[in-house]
Amino acid sequence: MNQQKIEFQKYRDFGQVINGTFEFIRHNFLPLLKSIIFIVGPFILLSGIFSGLYQKDIFSFNSTTTSLSNFGIVSLLYLIALFLSMITMVSVVYSYVLIYLERTDESPIQIDEVWLGVKSNILKVVGITILIGIIIGVIGITFFLPLFFIFNVQSNPLAMIPIIFLVMIPIIYFSNKLTLTYFVSLYENIGAVDSMKRSIFLIKNKWWFTFGLVIVLSFIQGFMGFLFQIPQYIAMITVMFNSMDGTGVDGVTEIIIIITSIIAAFNFVFYAISLIAIAFHYFSLVEQKEAKGLIEKIESI
Repeated sequence: MNQQKIEFQKYRDFGQVINGTFEFIRHNFLPLLKSIIFIVGPFILLSGIFSGLYQKDIFSFNSTTTSLSNFGIVSLLYLIALFLSMITMVSVVYSYVLIYLERTDESPIQIDEVWLGVKSNILKVVGITILIGIIIGVIGITFFLPLFFIFNVQSNPLAMIPIIFLVMIPIIYFSNKLTLTYFVSLYENIGAVDSMKRSIFLIKNKWWFTFGLVIVLSFIQGFMGFLFQIPQYIAMITVMFNSMDGTGVDGVTEIIIIITSIIAAFNFVFYAISLIAIAFHYFSLVEQKEAKGLIEKIESI
């Protein structure tokens, strides 16, 4: 039996956004999962491998086989793989959603269609990510430096704890304001700066709603992803007890660490839940403030 297409462009309350998200995932589970595995999967795999190597180096740091330079290189490669995983995940999920919105028939979405969307969207996603990173970095530095001297950290190092907490407040505030930026840019086909302004406009008076949605979805993702991390936690605890003599880890243990790290890395797949929910949230906010869906329905009569 054919499933009715999910309507994005309508107002939804908090629970309806979450319900709509999981309904969309249920209707599109296999084609969406295939797209994520085939396109994002290689980068997630790399991040898992480098994460395993990073942990292995931590446990072997006192041994003669691990140098500080190797430790730094592995850390850098892990961060690069994590960055590539994030931007490809955003590109894949939102390319899939955009194809779904444009679809007039009920044929399943193919990986090659999503790949074409990713290729056309990836540079915009990279640009937005870099720009947001710069903005958040400037905000952090702007608030950190005055607090550093006010609290006199040089003579009181423990003051760094409240400083970090205070700096995180404006970072969280502005980050939440920019929650819709990626989807706004790709759906409305506008530049990074304009999409940020649009996101800020739509989230105005809905900051706590958006923040609560992100927090709840983070808990859901964390709970679901925890199953992937259990083998890694078991391996880490075992290695900690076995390497207390300072001799590092042996070859078999290294393989176990890397394999469990790869398994844990694939909990990143659940990040798609938040991305889809943000798309539903976008349409809900647009409907509340601009009633585009209602206007289109009236014009179609």
